[in-house]
Amino acid sequence: MTVLALDGISHAYFGRTVLDRVHLDVLAGQIVALVGPSGCGKSTLVHIAAQLIEPQRGRVASGYRRHGMIFQEPRLLPWATAEDNIAYPLRIAGMRRAERRERARLAADLVSLDRRDLEKYPVELSGGMRQRAAIARALVVEPDFVFFDEPFTALDVALKRQMQDLVVSTARQSHFAGLFVTHDLAEAVRIADRIVVLDERVRGIAGERFVPLPQAARNDTAVFHAVQSFLTQDPLFAHIHDTSERHIP
Repeated sequence: MTVLALDGISHAYFGRTVLDRVHLDVLAGQIVALVGPSGCGKSTLVHIAAQLIEPQRGRVASGYRRHGMIFQEPRLLPWATAEDNIAYPLRIAGMRRAERRERARLAADLVSLDRRDLEKYPVELSGGMRQRAAIARALVVEPDFVFFDEPFTALDVALKRQMQDLVVSTARQSHFAGLFVTHDLAEAVRIADRIVVLDERVRGIAGERFVPLPQAARNDTAVFHAVQSFLTQDPLFAHIHDTSERHIP
């Protein structure tokens, strides 16, 4: 069943086209990674899909009940504790304090955030703890779809791997679908079921590939070989590390 459908999405900033006639479907329980050269409109597309931006043309149709979103930075409220940050969407929804506190603690457990850290403020948390709190905040509403906008870009290698494993395990446990923006092909291979490549010259989607590995087999060696195969044998991935200069004929 399709839970997200993007139909002919086009968008521009100050007259410069960043997306042109993009069509994309995401199925229930499926994680789709968006990759492409820097500047090709990946983040803009995920913001449109999450209905944070209105496209200039095209239509977004969603079939999920609730969604969460995780941004490039944790974006925690500095004056609120980790627990209150996690529970914030529930507070906005009008849920009673006792219930939202319990839900926040369950979400913290899901991302392995120690309950002893829930009374700390963001400045007292490590980068990994802040990112866990941001993921818990997205999951506390029990979404069946999650949007990820390059959430681990600023993390070091070891912590990034932990966060990737966290996404995989929580997606399996919570059965949500997702759209995951990344510039890191290894991250896409590790997390996604499908990899969609945006065109470097803003002609929509250049193509897509299913990841040819079951999740249980995606160890470091298997991910490395899959990435090398894509980069050296598949012309679809030839330009994903380029920088788009928007020279559109």
